[in-house]
This record gives sequence, C-alpha cells and structure tokens, in this order.
Amino acid sequence: MMDYKNCHLCPHLCGIDRTAGQKGFCGQGDIMRIGTAALHFGEEPPLTGVGGSGTIFFSGCTMGCPFCQNWQISRGQIGAEIPVETLTEIMLELEKRGAENINFVTGTHFLPSIASAAELARIRGLSVPMLWNCSGYETEEALDLLDSFVDIYLPDYKASEPHLTKRLYQAENYPQVAEKALKKMALSRPLEFTEDGLMKRGVIIRHLVLPGELESTRKFLKWYASELMGKALVSVMVQYAPVRIPGNKVAIPERYISEEEYDQLLDWLDEFAIEEGFFQDLEQNDDWLPDFRNPVPFPSKQTQVIWSSVTKDFI
Repeated sequence: MMDYKNCHLCPHLCGIDRTAGQKGFCGQGDIMRIGTAALHFGEEPPLTGVGGSGTIFFSGCTMGCPFCQNWQISRGQIGAEIPVETLTEIMLELEKRGAENINFVTGTHFLPSIASAAELARIRGLSVPMLWNCSGYETEEALDLLDSFVDIYLPDYKASEPHLTKRLYQAENYPQVAEKALKKMALSRPLEFTEDGLMKRGVIIRHLVLPGELESTRKFLKWYASELMGKALVSVMVQYAPVRIPGNKVAIPERYISEEEYDQLLDWLDEFAIEEGFFQDLEQNDDWLPDFRNPVPFPSKQTQVIWSSVTKDFI
C-alpha cells in the first residue's frame, strides 16, 4: 500500500515517515499543500478547449530542476494545507465553472490523498476527465494507483543522458525510469478524442528544449519516433527562461533558445517524420512567468483563478 509512513511514492524512495514530521526529497509532510487552482488557457489545445483546463498546483516536487518556473511552490515556500475534502470541493468547483478537465500539477508526493479526493469527487458527480501533469518520474506502483482514476497523462521527458539528469534534476536514473513509465502510460491510455477535438483519454509527452543541449532533444525525438509515435502525442516546448532561483548553485543555461536552434528543431521534426503533436512558437522573454505570491499568479489572459493559497479561499 502506498502511504506516507514509509514513503516510496516517487523513485527517490526516501523511506521516511512523513506522518511523524520527517521530510524527504519533496520537502513535504503528509498533509496536502496547494498554491492555486485555476482555469488555465495555456495548455495544449485538446486540453484547454473553450472552458480551460482545471489546474491544481501542488506545493513541493519530486524533481530538482534549477530553472523551475514554478519554483515558489515547487520548493515549498508557498502553499496552503488542505484536507482531502477541500480538494474534492475545488475539483467540483472547477467543473462547475467550465473546466474541460481536472489537471493535477506535480502531485506525485501527495498521491494517496489525491486518489482519495478523486474517488470522492466521482461519487459526488464529477464527470470531466482527470489529468496527471507530472515530470515523468513515476514508479510502477504509483502508475498502478494512478490508473484507477486518471484519464489523461501529461508527463515530461526531460533528458535522456544520466549525467545531465543527475546534474540538472538530481535524478541520475531519470531516463530509464521515465521511459518505462511513459511506455506504460501510453499502453494503458490509447488516444481518444471527442467530436470537438478535446482529449478524453491518452498521453501527451512534453519536452522542454534547453539552450545549448539540443543533442539531448534530438535523442528524445528519435526515441519518441521509434517507441511511441502514434501511441502518444508529443509537445515540444521552447519557453525556457533563465529563472533565478534564490540559493541555486547549479549552473543553468543563461539564455533563451536561439533562432538557429529553433530552425534545427524544425529540421529534426521533418527528419523523424513527426507530423502530429504540438510545437511552440519561439519566445525570447519571460513576461509569462508566474508569481505565486499574488492571488492571480499568471497573466489574467492565461488563467481564471478560483482558489488561492494567498486568500485560502475561493475567489
């Protein structure tokens, strides 16, 4: 059974008792903490639809990305504790306000509580798909539990080289764990859409391109084309920004993606015959970066906040 007493919820396998106040890699105890819940209009089109994706951002993280755009919550500095019942209420309110799905963002370390809230929400009438938005760093046991309530998987594939994932993400075994997890996700959730083009079930794999590390992206695209093309969609993201996280000592790329690198990515998509999926326009600014100290952390055109840890209430 997956619980907080001998925590093995993520591949770090800390084995600590979070119910006794101990904290492992994620930096969290046994009570859920979230930063915000909102209708988000910046996700991939089949997830956003007309009403937006019902995103719930959890505090803490099982990865150590040194350029995390959500570092204020992923490092656990911001977030309010909530019980299972409150998470259920938030899910139901998101659907009431038009959410096309319920999007759990970085929730692996709170999986037992989320699973309980999801079950209660279905009993109380929640009808939209549930979406697991994660790093791709998941154990088989976690996936077995997730398969009991998740309809759509939205995992990352960060990098394929252990030396790179060790340096940047503090997870040397990330490539082998993520590749196994993504294959299992795709096998259990074949692509399925509504007549309006909304995703009902399936997998979208996100990959953030890092400046100066394009060979890693080429390896990912080659792996995807040979292993999962046709079984899952790919979303290539070029929104990297050199975020300054207080206290970070890991060297990160200090620039945005260049136009030359962007053109190279387009060539590789042609090389591997990747025609379906999503590819961002080139951005060389950070105007979109969130600030979770504010009740509305994202630009208003991107989100409609319905619950904030700043106010600890519905908005």
